[in-house]
Amino acid sequence: MHRPYRRRSLLAAVTALAGGPALSFLAGRPAQAAAPLRIALAPFLSPTVLLAVHRRLREHLEQVLARPIEMVTAKDFRTLIEETRRGDHDIVQLPAHLARLAMLDWGFVQVAGTVQALDVLVVVKDGGPVREPADLRGRQAGMLDPLSLTATIGRRWLAEQGLTGHVTVLAQPSINSALYALDRDEVAMVVAGRTQLGDLPASTPRQHRVLATIGGIPGPVYVARPGLPADDVAAVRAAMDSFRPDPGRPISAPNSTPRPLDAETLSALDPLVGIARDALAALR
Repeated sequence: MHRPYRRRSLLAAVTALAGGPALSFLAGRPAQAAAPLRIALAPFLSPTVLLAVHRRLREHLEQVLARPIEMVTAKDFRTLIEETRRGDHDIVQLPAHLARLAMLDWGFVQVAGTVQALDVLVVVKDGGPVREPADLRGRQAGMLDPLSLTATIGRRWLAEQGLTGHVTVLAQPSINSALYALDRDEVAMVVAGRTQLGDLPASTPRQHRVLATIGGIPGPVYVARPGLPADDVAAVRAAMDSFRPDPGRPISAPNSTPRPLDAETLSALDPLVGIARDALAALR
């Protein structure tokens, strides 16, 4: 059910940063007749970075739609999926396989995809002991939540290298955190989308090299909750289609023109949907 909007204070945002269920960013502006549209973002970066890199898109949507846009994120993918299933948000940005699951199982409607295809990278510390996949045996790997698409792809890569059971996977709260863990030698490898690395703050450690590149996958996909009026879905889709990326920044999920994925691309995600269903079942 769509929740009534309440303006959040700075204290609420600080609480969310400390581990509350969601961090939100809503432009301070006078009350408008149109109800705010609530968009939840996949937590692949730290909350402050995630909301900052989506700021241009949020401001564009507010201008074009002439209504407030509240962007929020959850502390982890499990929380976001639970909120999605309950219909807590009008629109949710999800990893492509989870967006497809929401469409197939929970009646969500696609709004738009982001990056049509992105590479998943396995990175290791530059100058470190890992020179080839076999060197990972007995070591630890940093990945996002098991429900994330990069982690799903990363675990499948480990299996293809014969390393399942020989590499301990440590879930990381964000790509930022994973690269700090790599810098501190807490993990020997990190799995991340190429475009995710482009959105990191300049202060993030960059002493890594690419060990392997895994085939391209679709970037995150925006889906709308069941019951959101079709006119609203169409309006948001059109507004996203008119968004133009910042040419001074790399193309990424927040810095691309969101457009719907075709049926063939969505169907190709179905094998990964099965993996996602298993991961969700294991969490219950």
